[in-house]
Amino acid sequence: MAQSVKYKLFNSKLTAVVSVSLVLVLLGITTMFLLTSKNLSDHVRENFIFKLTLKDGMDEKAVGEMDAFLYQKTYIKDVKYVSKEQAVKDLTEMLGDDPMEFLDENPLPNSFEVSLRAPQITSDSLKIIENDLMRNKMIVDVDYPHDIVDSFARNVRNVSMAFLIVAGVLLFISFALINNTIRLLIYSDRLLIHTMKQVGATRSFIRRPYMKQGLVIGVLSSLLAITVLALIFFCMGDLSEDLELYLDLHNTRLYLTTYAVILVAGILITELSTYLAVNKYLRQKVSTLYLI
Repeated sequence: MAQSVKYKLFNSKLTAVVSVSLVLVLLGITTMFLLTSKNLSDHVRENFIFKLTLKDGMDEKAVGEMDAFLYQKTYIKDVKYVSKEQAVKDLTEMLGDDPMEFLDENPLPNSFEVSLRAPQITSDSLKIIENDLMRNKMIVDVDYPHDIVDSFARNVRNVSMAFLIVAGVLLFISFALINNTIRLLIYSDRLLIHTMKQVGATRSFIRRPYMKQGLVIGVLSSLLAITVLALIFFCMGDLSEDLELYLDLHNTRLYLTTYAVILVAGILITELSTYLAVNKYLRQKVSTLYLI
């Protein structure tokens, strides 16, 4: 009989661990998706090219000084100098014909192509950056696709808001599922909790072993969920080339952040659910303990 009861208790806790871990896997996938979407957004932002047209007659020394000036700007990620000659070559490659066959001199200016850091790609920031760059007397014009950048920034805000709402809903669903699992686990001890309360045990004393149990379930469920996700990441290794634009499978920070979210969420949700479930039965009257 004792072995049967012990087996049932072990089986119920194992079921709770598996159930919670499955919810945490879903939460981890959602977290990874949110992080990946941010990385993709940053990748696109940092590939917008800003063309800085320079004054005619700049020698190599002036170009070098301009290069150093641009790299000093914290909002600039990368700088590339495009000479008049290189601009003609690029244009010829794009058109398929050499435009210099019909021209006496090269009309294209010397320029710098720069890319900005992702957080700076907003309408307000770009105006400030443009004004800052135009203070340099060697820069004649700052050109970039205004409409595309503005449209992209607006769409990113809308999509980010939608992702946050979805993540909030999934977090609520995760809490509800884990909470129900923990409540069912503690339900079998409701009479024991009432008996301990009747003999004078304090609420903190009654709650303590269940909080420890919740902590163990949270940690084990998180570790199991992390293991499942690690296997998923490992199996996706062969697809790294196809997913390189969308998902950087070599990004250690992506893994660590996802695993940390799973561990923290697993512990916090199970501990909170345990606290609420035990308190429910501590407040419950004896006449309702036998109701299902």
